[in-house]
Amino acid sequence: MTKSTLTLTQSGLLAVLLEHQRRGVIELARRRAGREHLRAAFWSTLTRPFRAIKTRTLVDDSPKPLAGTFRRQT
Repeated sequence: MTKSTLTLTQSGLLAVLLEHQRRGVIELARRRAGREHLRAAFWSTLTRPFRAIKTRTLVDDSPKPLAGTFRRQT
Protein backbone atom coordinates (compact mmCIF):
# COMPACT_ATOMS: atom_id res chain seq x y z
CA MET A 1 0.00 0.00 0.00
CA THR A 2 1.33 3.40 -1.00
CA LYS A 3 1.47 6.16 1.58
CA SER A 4 -0.35 9.24 0.28
CA THR A 5 1.21 12.61 0.98
CA LEU A 6 -0.96 15.66 0.95
CA THR A 7 0.06 18.58 -1.21
CA LEU A 8 0.33 22.09 0.18
CA THR A 9 -3.01 23.04 -1.34
CA GLN A 10 -4.79 19.96 -0.06
CA SER A 11 -3.57 20.45 3.47
CA GLY A 12 -5.00 23.97 3.51
CA LEU A 13 -1.68 25.39 4.65
CA LEU A 14 -1.28 27.46 1.51
CA ALA A 15 -4.69 29.08 2.05
CA VAL A 16 -3.80 29.90 5.65
CA LEU A 17 -0.45 31.42 4.66
CA LEU A 18 -1.99 33.50 1.87
CA GLU A 19 -4.75 34.77 4.15
CA HIS A 20 -2.18 35.73 6.79
CA GLN A 21 -0.14 37.58 4.17
CA ARG A 22 -3.26 39.33 2.83
CA ARG A 23 -4.24 40.53 6.31
CA GLY A 24 -0.71 41.83 6.87
CA VAL A 25 -0.75 43.81 3.63
CA ILE A 26 -4.16 45.29 4.44
CA GLU A 27 -3.01 46.26 7.94
CA LEU A 28 0.11 47.97 6.59
CA ALA A 29 -1.98 49.89 4.05
CA ARG A 30 -4.36 51.05 6.80
CA ARG A 31 -1.48 52.21 8.99
CA ARG A 32 0.11 54.11 6.12
CA ALA A 33 -3.20 55.78 5.22
CA GLY A 34 -3.69 56.77 8.86
CA ARG A 35 -0.20 58.29 9.05
CA GLU A 36 -0.75 60.23 5.82
CA HIS A 37 -4.08 61.52 7.13
CA LEU A 38 -2.50 62.69 10.40
CA ARG A 39 0.42 64.29 8.56
CA ALA A 40 -1.93 66.17 6.23
CA ALA A 41 -4.08 67.36 9.13
CA PHE A 42 -1.00 68.50 11.04
CA TRP A 43 0.47 70.49 8.14
CA SER A 44 -2.91 71.94 7.24
CA THR A 45 -3.38 73.19 10.80
CA LEU A 46 0.17 74.50 10.92
CA THR A 47 0.09 76.38 7.62
CA ARG A 48 -3.49 77.72 7.72
CA PRO A 49 -2.59 80.96 9.63
CA PHE A 50 0.28 81.69 7.21
CA ARG A 51 -1.96 81.15 4.20
CA ALA A 52 -4.49 83.60 5.64
CA ILE A 53 -1.78 86.22 6.12
CA LYS A 54 -0.06 85.74 2.78
CA THR A 55 -3.17 85.43 0.61
CA ARG A 56 -3.75 88.53 -1.45
CA THR A 57 -7.27 89.85 -1.43
CA LEU A 58 -8.87 92.16 -3.91
CA VAL A 59 -9.58 95.63 -2.54
CA ASP A 60 -13.07 95.64 -4.01
CA ASP A 61 -13.97 92.33 -2.32
CA SER A 62 -12.82 93.13 1.18
CA PRO A 63 -14.36 95.60 3.65
CA LYS A 64 -10.89 96.34 5.08
CA PRO A 65 -7.96 96.09 2.68
CA LEU A 66 -4.98 94.16 3.99
CA ALA A 67 -1.34 94.85 3.27
CA GLY A 68 -0.32 93.40 -0.08
CA THR A 69 -3.65 93.99 -1.79
CA PHE A 70 -4.00 94.97 -5.39
CA ARG A 71 -6.75 96.68 -7.31
CA ARG A 72 -8.98 94.61 -9.58
CA GLN A 73 -8.30 94.96 -13.28
CA THR A 74 -11.45 95.96 -15.18
